Amino acid sequence: MNNLTVRVIVAIFGIPFILFVTIFGKYLFLAFVFIISSLATFEYYTLVEKKNSSPIFYIGIISIFLIDLAFYAGNHERIVTFLILAVLLTGLIELFRKPSSQNWSSISNLATEIFPILYIGLSLGTLIGLRELKSENYLENGIFIISILAIIWICDTAAYFIGKSIGKRKLYERVSPKKTVEGFIGGLIFALLSSFGAKLWVLKQINHLDAFVIGLIVGIFGQLGDLIESLIKRDAQVKDSSNLIPGHGGVFDRFDSLIYVAPLVYLYMTNFK
Repeated sequence: MNNLTVRVIVAIFGIPFILFVTIFGKYLFLAFVFIISSLATFEYYTLVEKKNSSPIFYIGIISIFLIDLAFYAGNHERIVTFLILAVLLTGLIELFRKPSSQNWSSISNLATEIFPILYIGLSLGTLIGLRELKSENYLENGIFIISILAIIWICDTAAYFIGKSIGKRKLYERVSPKKTVEGFIGGLIFALLSSFGAKLWVLKQINHLDAFVIGLIVGIFGQLGDLIESLIKRDAQVKDSSNLIPGHGGVFDRFDSLIYVAPLVYLYMTNFK
């Protein structure tokens, strides 16, 4: 089977599963977010090991689990507590670790240990915060998250095909040589259109300003999130973060845009609504 066929088969099985856990919510969605956050973090740690860093995987996973629980319980103050403890514990463990090679760098280990807890764990944890926002209709929150995922997919797809068909000016050649300015603008336009479409058809609880802001967040920061992951992979000299998802690369690859979109939408919905 060619790569496109594999991608389609994975999507046929994967999309209904994501729809189900998102609509159902509760502990199932909590477990889903924790799993994808853990897998993406593991892939990140694997990438930084190629740069001679040796992060402590279990500290990251435990921290992410506690952050997700705090979002689920709505106890956001605990998140700060867990992050402080993770930083302090990482420093203490690194102090007593035995170097395993001549290239051992405690500075690098400390930096690469903490960053993905914030960048991946905390960011994706806001999905749980969005799913558990108080609403007159609990189902609305699930549909809201599914709509965001759909807008990201439409944005990415539009950026790819528009860039491939009419793209001429490189967007950021040092990081991603194939991305173009035309593709970026096309993705932004389709993100805005799909956001307003979602407001019209399924997101009756948001207004036109909300739809515009969400479209901007996806169209701009979703694509920038993809570029940031490309920057990390290029530094590690790999094409994909892993081969865990056939035809799609790794979990980090599939959720790189969401890592930027989810926390920004969460901040908007919790501070400006």
